[in-house]
Formats: sequence, structure tokens, C-alpha cells
Amino acid sequence: MGKIPEFYVDADLCTECGDCMTAVPEAFRKVAGEELAEVYNTNLDDSFLPKMEKIMADCPAAAILWKK
Repeated sequence: MGKIPEFYVDADLCTECGDCMTAVPEAFRKVAGEELAEVYNTNLDDSFLPKMEKIMADCPAAAILWKK
């Protein structure tokens, strides 16, 4: 199995709605003491790709992005 491309949460856009943490808890968590989410694990196999594409599309702030 391959790995999905690296991704990140744009802290300037994130509203910490929690959708990403609910959808993919293997990758996202709340930043302690802040009102935003962060990526703590980008080492996900390609079986996570559909979930990642969905949460990227569904993020109300469009804050989850692929690294270039």
C-alpha cells in the first residue's frame, strides 16, 4: 500500500469546528489551549485518501490543504 500525500491545516483559516477530528481522528487533533485543529500524523496509507478528500471538500473553512 502507498501513502497519501502530505497535508496540513491552515491555522489562519481553521475555526476548530471539529469536523476533521471526527472524520479522521488518526490524523487530526485539537491544539491545546487554542481554538484550532492540527495535523499530528501524515503517515496514512492510501486507504485514507477517500476520507481525506471528503473532509477537505467538506471543511467549512477550507482549511485542510495538500502540501505542495
